[in-house]
Amino acid sequence: MKKTVLITLLLIVVGFPSIKAQNIGDTTVVQTLEFSDITKRRGWYVFPSDTNTYSKILMYYTLKCDAATTQDGYACGEWDYTTYTNLYQHENVGSSYYYLGSTNPDTIFYVINPIYDYNHSYQYFPVYDATTSETSGTVGVGATPLTEVFNTSSRTGKAQYIFTASELTTAGVVAGSVDKLALEVTDLGPEINNLKISVKHTTLNELTPASYETGLQEVYNINTNIALVGTVNFNFHTPFTWDGTSNLVVELCFDNTSTGSDFSILGDAAGFNAGITGSDNGYLDFGSGDYVEVPSAAFSNISDQITVSFWCYGDPNVMPMNSYIFEGRDANGYRVVNSHLPWSNSRVYWDAGNSSANSYDRIDEAANAIDFAGQWNHWAFTKNATTGDMVAYLNGAVFMSGTGKTKTMAGIETFKIGGPGQNDYSGRYDGYIDEFRVWNAALDQTTIQNWMDKSVDGTHPNISSLQAAYNFNDLTGMAAIDYSANEHNAQLMGLPIWNMESSCDVNSNIFQSTNRPNMTFIQGNYTSHLDSALVIDSVEHHQVSIVETTTSVDMNVTGISSSAVDTTYGWLPGYSYTYDANEVVIDSTYITHDGLFANTYNQTTHQIQNYVTPYGIGLNLGVNGFRWVYDVTDYKPLFHDTVEFSAGNQQELIDVKFIMIHGTPPRDVVDFETIWLGDYQHSNIANDISMPAVDVDLNPNATQYSVKTRTTGHWFGGFENCAEFCPKLHDLSINGAQQFQWLNWKTCADNPVISQGGTWIYDRAGWCPGTFGDTYNHDITPYVTPGATASINYGMEYDAGGMEGNYRTTVQLVSYGDHNFLNNAAIEDVLAPNSWEFHNRYNPICDNPKIKIKNNGSANLTSAEIHYWVCGGDHEVYNWTGNLVFGEEEEVELPISSQSFWDHATFCQLFSASIELVNGTIDDYIYDNGYRVEFEAPKTYPSDFYIWTITNNAASENELYVYDENGNVVFSRTNFANSTQYKDTLSLSPGCYKMELLDSDGDGLGFFANSDGNGSIKTKMLGGPLLDQFDSDFGTHITHYFTVGYTLSDEEIEQYVSVEIFPNPSDNIFNIEIEGFGKKVNIVVLDATGRQISNELHTSNDYLVKTQIDLSAMERGIYFVKISNGEKQEIKRLMKN
Repeated sequence: MKKTVLITLLLIVVGFPSIKAQNIGDTTVVQTLEFSDITKRRGWYVFPSDTNTYSKILMYYTLKCDAATTQDGYACGEWDYTTYTNLYQHENVGSSYYYLGSTNPDTIFYVINPIYDYNHSYQYFPVYDATTSETSGTVGVGATPLTEVFNTSSRTGKAQYIFTASELTTAGVVAGSVDKLALEVTDLGPEINNLKISVKHTTLNELTPASYETGLQEVYNINTNIALVGTVNFNFHTPFTWDGTSNLVVELCFDNTSTGSDFSILGDAAGFNAGITGSDNGYLDFGSGDYVEVPSAAFSNISDQITVSFWCYGDPNVMPMNSYIFEGRDANGYRVVNSHLPWSNSRVYWDAGNSSANSYDRIDEAANAIDFAGQWNHWAFTKNATTGDMVAYLNGAVFMSGTGKTKTMAGIETFKIGGPGQNDYSGRYDGYIDEFRVWNAALDQTTIQNWMDKSVDGTHPNISSLQAAYNFNDLTGMAAIDYSANEHNAQLMGLPIWNMESSCDVNSNIFQSTNRPNMTFIQGNYTSHLDSALVIDSVEHHQVSIVETTTSVDMNVTGISSSAVDTTYGWLPGYSYTYDANEVVIDSTYITHDGLFANTYNQTTHQIQNYVTPYGIGLNLGVNGFRWVYDVTDYKPLFHDTVEFSAGNQQELIDVKFIMIHGTPPRDVVDFETIWLGDYQHSNIANDISMPAVDVDLNPNATQYSVKTRTTGHWFGGFENCAEFCPKLHDLSINGAQQFQWLNWKTCADNPVISQGGTWIYDRAGWCPGTFGDTYNHDITPYVTPGATASINYGMEYDAGGMEGNYRTTVQLVSYGDHNFLNNAAIEDVLAPNSWEFHNRYNPICDNPKIKIKNNGSANLTSAEIHYWVCGGDHEVYNWTGNLVFGEEEEVELPISSQSFWDHATFCQLFSASIELVNGTIDDYIYDNGYRVEFEAPKTYPSDFYIWTITNNAASENELYVYDENGNVVFSRTNFANSTQYKDTLSLSPGCYKMELLDSDGDGLGFFANSDGNGSIKTKMLGGPLLDQFDSDFGTHITHYFTVGYTLSDEEIEQYVSVEIFPNPSDNIFNIEIEGFGKKVNIVVLDATGRQISNELHTSNDYLVKTQIDLSAMERGIYFVKISNGEKQEIKRLMKN
């Protein structure tokens, strides 16, 4: 299966100087990425201005295997990754660009004043119709005013007190119902909202922050307005039944929306830890796009040590997701610290340290759902780069750790809570965060445990190391106040929602006390009933921030640069709802917008190619790399001025340049538009859910239109191994009628990049490893009217079952002007002779040259007079006839009159071809008539030699032929037997010869992923050295030219190396015969991870080394054997059954 990496090419029009205009036929080369960039895959480059015209624009895309690559441990990366080459068309650069969270809608509407929803609820209280009897007992006779009982100077308060059974009995309280409580109030405060009183039997004898009661019985819950000082009764809606023997805990808690003065309640010291109290505990609620930006000054003192700690509560409806609970980056945008809590795989990651590149130390561990979602958890992440220790603590216990982590944390310039550190105005966490602290010390476990439940004060042992601390108790505003001495206040963006923990649920910053209010417990016999009061609570809508930025180009910074210039806070327009007590909407009012921001800056993505990297294990793409060429002329409207380009991944080094040939194209590209771009499921495409019919306005200045489609299928399994390995029909409908249908299927075994380290020969849906995706051009001109609207619909074959898999698809509309030429033929390529590695399957040659011609004129191409020659040699002439419509291509074999055609190759290896006449007349555009290439001459063989073939277990698939220069078969073998050696001696007359080995199944003689075993083929002098050793993993065929009796080059026959391994696959023992390495050879065996299994030096009295490799003690799977002598090296694959 393949993996995916994104490749992007961004274009933007800015005021950079244009490249000087050229004459017709001249070429401008724009170099973008180079091999020396190593890890750079994105940058800005200057193209010529849009006043230039080009007959053709080509993209040269070159990959190279190199040990400097950083993807994995291989010089070429192990896997076949999809890489995209995209053009991003930018409009109105420099205008304001507005962010709503992490999104950029075309128009952002907002409301200046808050919008509220209103919730109806009922609070219940008893009404006493008659009192038969009533008694009371008071515990406590103190005269000390206590403010902590109802500390309404805070928004919320919680107090819990214990009363012993003996105290209650002494006061005269008896077993049975307790109906009321009474307190002595001496100073008044504001109305107490949601005052809740709860009671519980307890076995505790005292209360501490570590030991107090939960799960109490609610007996009172009503908004309470205490208007007069004196004795105040609190009548229970549900009486509490005391058992007469247990201690009682009474809890009083409230939730106000604002602060006021404290109440004073009479009480005294109980002589033991009789109470605990707590108050405000705010937190932030983060959703998509919300984050808090911490100033860089908070990290100026951080280098060798760090601790980041906080409480969090992930949303269980969303987690696990690819989240960033915090991240800090340096001035280059490289990560310095980060935690994914969690990633979508439910693992927790702690990254810390940076070595002046995008490389950091990491530890990670799988987590349970309750570790990151559905409950409050305390996390602390520490690192000491001096000792190399990294630790993550969960609720005070070690969750994971690592050693040898020595990269420092200096240089943090941007830091976000709840989002990634880069400047993209986005958040990536969904849940609550509280008590966020940053230290320039690695706190120890005991300190973390002792302080995780309370705010930091001057008694903390590491108080001098505290750099920033946010308790989020502010509950309003756009800043989170740093309560440390450093005052590094942080900015809220998005916005996160201020929230207050319900007072009864507060479990941090709990303080114990010996003070206790005088409390009267009232018991009686009553005739009563419950009544209720309607309460209307208002809930404010989520406030948002709208960030205004300006866009610009910085040639030294990747991506479009943007800088924030202003922030507007408001609310999104929408309905204000009123809900009844059953949460049913009973009223609504739509609140319209007060203002708006329009985004005039626009970016459109255009994909110009989809390239899949080759399987890289053991692959060699050559000293200079391997080059692919793709015609990008249709994208000409986008290639001008300043362009940002990115390509490839870290698997291979990459070089990309654009060859811009000045002149007149066959027809001008008037307009370009992307209709669809994305990943779509098979079933969604077939059922018209994805890519349904869309109306497109056709450019009225154009006269011809083409729809360009490129679709590659990925993922396999289920029904028919779709989408990667199943051929399916795709179609295109214009104005409701299907006009085009094609089989989206690509043959892979003839790939010019052979012997890849994976299943490269398997045919696939529109792609092969080591190729561009197939692009189809559909001429829709006959079915549309210029300037009108056309309906375009992309579809594919419907299956009754399955329809699994993912199709990466782009559909584009190219609009053209009229034909520029009536009679115009071009030579598009020289297939042979050609030293370009892309044509290595058929080169070098000593036979008839082969070229590709194309009709670029509006008239059908029916004849062409073609001249061709080598250097200063005689010209040969071929009169081609046929019938090609506009844009159609054909491969043409050019006959030579004799082998003397190649005589000049001995001192000059340049082949030229030219079209002199088109349809019996002079070509309307002569600048694309000629083509010249360098080539290599074939080797010279002795007249007597032999072909040494060792067949595999599927010999019936193979046929071997040798042809002379006239196409006559001078030798053939078509009756190979399995696992057999053949040494066929040939005695040939002088001339040019072609040797061809065919494999009908397309899996060569040595493909690892089947049961055919391994074979080989080579040519060898009689009693002498090897002539050629051919790779056995060749796919469909080997085509090899050579001369006998004369030479076309001065190349000497070199000593080739040969490595034969048989049987392969094997259960245990692999026989190896090595030739061409000399008498001493080093043999190293590696497993699939690169771990060394054995390393032995072997010697021989002659130049043939024979030995065995025993893998009987190893697990089955893939292994590699590396053979070397200090100058030469070969790597072969071993398959243990």
